[in-house]
Amino acid sequence: MTGPANILPSQLTTEVWDYIFFPEKSYPSSTTDIPCGTLDHLRNEFQYWYPVNLRSSGKDLIPNHLTYSLYNHTAIWPKHPELWPRSFRANGHLLLNSEKMSKSTGNFLTLVQAIEKFSADGSFREKSEL
Repeated sequence: MTGPANILPSQLTTEVWDYIFFPEKSYPSSTTDIPCGTLDHLRNEFQYWYPVNLRSSGKDLIPNHLTYSLYNHTAIWPKHPELWPRSFRANGHLLLNSEKMSKSTGNFLTLVQAIEKFSADGSFREKSEL
């Protein structure tokens, strides 16, 4: 089964992944039959979305998910720190009315909920506007 790029799993060789994820790698013309335009599109998508500007998670995930995110990025791109996550945020350190802030307690809003309830302008003010 193929996805929108019509690439079979067997075509995803190490050289193909290296071309997509490493800026110094050149198109692997001798080891793949995936069109250069297709791989260029995948490479451009990766370069558009990386690095991760903010990884946000719960404070209970600091010793595993967040730490391993750092380990993985530094292991994959030891020579490209510009591809490492730029910042991390751990939720769960604040209390509201002596309760943890979470969706389960009902005192936490997702981004979409905050915009629906207060509007985008009311939810996201520039620091200079406060």
